[in-house]
Amino acid sequence: MAAELLDDKKISNAKPAEKQYTLRDGKGLFVLVHPNGSKYFQFRSTVAGKPKLIQLGVYGVMSLSQAREKAREKKSQISDGKDPVVEKKIAKANSILTANATFEAVYTAWLAEKHISPSYHKKISSTIKGNVLPRLGSIPVSQITPPVIKSTLKVMEARGSITLAKKVKAWLKEIFDYATEDGLRVGDNPANVVKIKTPHEKEHYPSLKSRADAGEFMRRLVEYGGRVETILAIQVLMLTGVRPGELRLAEWKEFDLNAGTWDIPSKRMKMRKSHTVMLSKQAIALLQQLKTLTGYQGYVLPDLIGSKPISNATLIMALRRVWVDYRIVPHGFRHFFSTQANESRLFHKDVIESALAHGDENKIRGTYNLAEYRSERTKLAQWWADELDFMRDGAAIVPIKAA
Repeated sequence: MAAELLDDKKISNAKPAEKQYTLRDGKGLFVLVHPNGSKYFQFRSTVAGKPKLIQLGVYGVMSLSQAREKAREKKSQISDGKDPVVEKKIAKANSILTANATFEAVYTAWLAEKHISPSYHKKISSTIKGNVLPRLGSIPVSQITPPVIKSTLKVMEARGSITLAKKVKAWLKEIFDYATEDGLRVGDNPANVVKIKTPHEKEHYPSLKSRADAGEFMRRLVEYGGRVETILAIQVLMLTGVRPGELRLAEWKEFDLNAGTWDIPSKRMKMRKSHTVMLSKQAIALLQQLKTLTGYQGYVLPDLIGSKPISNATLIMALRRVWVDYRIVPHGFRHFFSTQANESRLFHKDVIESALAHGDENKIRGTYNLAEYRSERTKLAQWWADELDFMRDGAAIVPIKAA
């Protein structure tokens, strides 16, 4: 018998790396450590002469002793001539059917199979539990109709959570597709036909309301008496349209200011896909200025102590002080950029969505190599930087030649 190699302390102390790696426990059992810090128990064996990788569970939810017992069960199944993966699918189907295939049962199974970061997992879970399960949880998934979904989303719309309602609708579409694939319902996806009709109501992320307000905000920002690093951070946020966390946690090694690019690693992206931000001349100039202040650090925006990056609260408090009577949050700059870029009609929607690192609802089109858009996204970045200059200055300066 091979010695068991792991204990809970070794697993708990294992730190994430740039690439995923494994911790072996022997007898085919090991722990897979992802770059985002999550850890999964997996069991490797041979079924009918072919290698088979079997998912056992998440460390933290499943203990090491439970994983070992689970691995022994899988090994016993294989010895009996059974395929553990097939047996798991049968057990899952029976479990869902036993629960009468309620929305909650299907949703739980769907979420368990999503490969997403722990923070995004928690966001989906808390949102669905708070807004959907009280209304749909006990209803058989086969009996849920568009009017039932509409009434659920209307509650969120009524309180002004428009962006959240749209996200919930997208998740519902995935859940009903999942139910259809498992044979738990037939017909069209009921979430597809539901429309969210409140374009003028309050946004989930308070944003700049007009170009004039943007100009006023930028003029006030220049006069703001806070840290220079914070002012530069807000300006870079406005120019790039990235999510606040993507900038706050940025490190200097991600930037190539000569090439005008910023490569954000997948572990910091919402959709867990690496993303390249194309930088305008103005953004490069701001980053060069910022580098003279923090270039000796690993982080682009270190806190006052210098051991970790600034918090989101730092940016939020700065925005409140820049313009006391005007409500805006760091994430709101993405909305303002998206609105202005789309309303300009100068750039294709796919180029704008690519710049924002949004996932494509069309899965087939989403596989297209987004690097093809780099040239267009560079033009978009420079156009946006020039537009912000125009808003700040209030008028274009046109040279006039003498007659």
